[in-house]
Amino acid sequence: MQPLFGGGAAAFQLLLMLAVGSLAVFMVSRVLEQRMGRKKPSRDPSALDALGWLWDYSNLIGIPVLLAGAAYLLWSLNWGPGLSTGPTMLVVLLMMVAAFLIGFGPSLRR
Repeated sequence: MQPLFGGGAAAFQLLLMLAVGSLAVFMVSRVLEQRMGRKKPSRDPSALDALGWLWDYSNLIGIPVLLAGAAYLLWSLNWGPGLSTGPTMLVVLLMMVAAFLIGFGPSLRR
């Protein structure tokens, strides 16, 4: 029963971190859009409009994140503490988000 609760707690923590991270990206992009003066007065900006710079630079952001994540996994497996300790699951989650960004970012570009 203990592994079930531990797995549930870990899954909840990952979902919470994903929600907080996406909220932080949304807020930072909103502030940057306003500071750079790219606000469109004709209509209200949506969440996808605020993340437009992310779609424009999706490959420049996603590919180094994937390479850094792969380097961490190789280091952790061969010389580090192993894959069962440390932030391994968070690195895998970050790599998954980077892969989705690379895959779907160009199609969301306007």
